[in-house]
Amino acid sequence: MTTSPPEFAALRSSTADLLRGLTDERWSDADVHSPSLLPDWTRGHVLTHIARNADGIARTLSGALRGERLERYPDGVAGRNADIEAGAGRPVGELLLDVEQSADRLDRLFAAVADQDGWDLECDDRTAGEYVSGRWREVEIHRVDLGGSFGASDWPAAFVRYLLPQLLAGLDERVPAGTAVRIEVTPEDSVTTDLGGSVWTCGDGEPAAVTGPDWAVLAWLLGRSAAAGDRLANAPELSRWL
Repeated sequence: MTTSPPEFAALRSSTADLLRGLTDERWSDADVHSPSLLPDWTRGHVLTHIARNADGIARTLSGALRGERLERYPDGVAGRNADIEAGAGRPVGELLLDVEQSADRLDRLFAAVADQDGWDLECDDRTAGEYVSGRWREVEIHRVDLGGSFGASDWPAAFVRYLLPQLLAGLDERVPAGTAVRIEVTPEDSVTTDLGGSVWTCGDGEPAAVTGPDWAVLAWLLGRSAAAGDRLANAPELSRWL
């Protein structure tokens, strides 16, 4: 790979927007210790997860740049979860500074990868270039999970256009047995200009009609139907997206 992944500029833009948005929320300590949209997690859990995700990617990238293969989370999933739990109860100032500083550390490492034309470097479980899109997903999806003023309808068009077709391509494996769905993206209120009117079908039997704007369909496919509000009609439950 001789050029940066196209998602690199989008990641930088999304990260900058996240940091500005967190400042604009003007949350109190009580606000960040209130429930997020994720079950059993407060906003503090989500913010800590965003920061530890950045540090995990930074760890494996730094190793790859030195010619080492390092795991993102040396203590595994259990260790990652313990770190999130330990950090979730911090004051709002500490939480936001953690998100900002970890994002900056990661950005500097991505820049170092770009300088060395190292996007094909093998890291923990994917290449350095593949971690760019992975981090972009983390930033945009978990910003919605915070349950603040930024909602799924605020996702950038480029993000929806990138991720929605990918999730639809794997939908067959997530539809319950004996169930069929027909998904139609409505042009009205969609954030993209080219996905409106698109139709996908999968499963067996008479399909349930799922209709809504592109961002709402994406929220459902991500297991976040609540973020779609009332803009999505007749959305059956799917197996978990991994």
